[in-house]
Amino acid sequence: MMPSTTKNYQLKCVANGHLNSEKETTTYCTECGSVLRVYYDEPANGLRYPLDSLVPDPLKSNNSALTHLDRLSETYEADLFAKLDFEHPTGCFKDRGSYIEVQKALELDADAICVASTGNMAASVAAYACYFKIPCFIFVPEKTTDAKIAQATIYDANIIRIKGDFSVCEGLCRKFAESGNYYMAGDYVFREEGQKAFPYEIHEQHKGEFDYIFIPIGCGTNFAAIHKGYKELKEAGEISKLPKLIALQPEQSSPVVEGIFKKKKIIKKQVNTMAQSVAASDPVDFEKVLIGIQDTDGAAYTVTEDEILQSLKEMAVEEGYFTEPACALPLAAFKNNLDTFKNKKCLFILTGAGLKDTKTVAKHSLSSPVLSPDIDKIRNYIESGYIEMQKESWGKSRDTFMAQLDMDKGHQKLYNQYVSDFNKKGKTLSNNEIEVLQSLVFNEDIDLDYPAEVLDYKLTMRKHGLVQAKVKLDIEGKEIITEASGVGPIDAILSAMKSETDNIFHLNVSNHEVEILSPDTDSLVMVTLTLANNDQEWVSKGASPDTLEAVIQAFTKGLAIATKSTPA
Repeated sequence: MMPSTTKNYQLKCVANGHLNSEKETTTYCTECGSVLRVYYDEPANGLRYPLDSLVPDPLKSNNSALTHLDRLSETYEADLFAKLDFEHPTGCFKDRGSYIEVQKALELDADAICVASTGNMAASVAAYACYFKIPCFIFVPEKTTDAKIAQATIYDANIIRIKGDFSVCEGLCRKFAESGNYYMAGDYVFREEGQKAFPYEIHEQHKGEFDYIFIPIGCGTNFAAIHKGYKELKEAGEISKLPKLIALQPEQSSPVVEGIFKKKKIIKKQVNTMAQSVAASDPVDFEKVLIGIQDTDGAAYTVTEDEILQSLKEMAVEEGYFTEPACALPLAAFKNNLDTFKNKKCLFILTGAGLKDTKTVAKHSLSSPVLSPDIDKIRNYIESGYIEMQKESWGKSRDTFMAQLDMDKGHQKLYNQYVSDFNKKGKTLSNNEIEVLQSLVFNEDIDLDYPAEVLDYKLTMRKHGLVQAKVKLDIEGKEIITEASGVGPIDAILSAMKSETDNIFHLNVSNHEVEILSPDTDSLVMVTLTLANNDQEWVSKGASPDTLEAVIQAFTKGLAIATKSTPA
């Protein structure tokens, strides 16, 4: 059924009832600065929007799926469902609101649309603005993932990346909107009108009533919209009761939940959570969330970062849905409160796709080493226990898992040599550094003959001028001292080494990468060199708390690999 439109509504302040004009504001009350809400003159049968006219959604042809979670329901003895809002065109629930906001911007004859976002809304507003041919300016926090920015970029949005969190971006975007005839999209009144379509979709897809709906929240707008939609359905006689709405936030970013218990809005100076899509220090729609919880006899919960990780993995493994971290909040909170939710009919909202935030998976899982194309090495890797350890170690401390790794004698000896060398320098490896070193060793060829080894070196550096390097080499049992200069220590060392090793096998350094594994000054450093000779290339790695040592390792090892793989 096509939604209807109407102009028979008023735009009022939620806190004080002040009447506002959408020609003057679409964000906050012009008298007191509180949030706004649309109040219709009379109830209606079916979904309606506060617009002059409505263009059918050009990007979305179907409602996001509502599915039963069979395995989790059996495991936890409850009737569990999920609304797969990551199926929306841009991969998250925001599209419902963007669809209406962009049409309101066109109706108000705005010259452009601007929005502050942690990423999801940026992509969503950009997509609809692009389709409807209205210029779009996106203000995003510095930590927004590349995947989310890429989505907005491909839709021709103008990206403005800001140092700070969402609230800082929101303040700057607001000033930008006021500086011209720009419509400010975001967690405001007309987005609420778009996102209230959620309950109407549920009512159309499933005639039964849910006991609880679990909603991840940042600013609280989606929660408020869902409450508003259910209120409209009840007023129209479409449903007999309101489901209990559950507000969910990460423990490390929970101003709304804290405010619920204190019965007042809380603003945090800073929030930090892996669930970046719900990281908001200033929850603009707190008052609406509080009203929704009181009206539905709902509740508010927080979950820890570890609980987010475990539930994120569990949803993927048990039900097959790979989502962004915020989507793990419903399952995590449900499991923490089984006495309340057991045997109840519960709906989890899965708000965004996992491909929007792959860095979380990469950060909290053991990386797989790159293996040489050798079947014996592959079998050794499989039999080592590394793969099982990868699965078991998700989101857990690495202390015990790394100790369980079973290497062959050759690789274990090499690993022990690395650790011994680091200990001599006074370096103790962290868990993350142990992981990286284990992965490096797995890919080492322990049957290499080294044509050249560095016995010692000396650098002379001055504030102005080139760096001088003096290197003592062992080449086929003969000690040779060589010197060279370079623009920096790495350049000087490599130039000195190459002045002699090129007589054995000529290699060019076509690329080098230096990865520092922690912010500590004694961090393990991983150096990757790409070495080339004519059309051939070899990649070699070195690891040490000393960057130059890692460079030397990578180069001498690369020389050994190159000479072994090239016929004399």
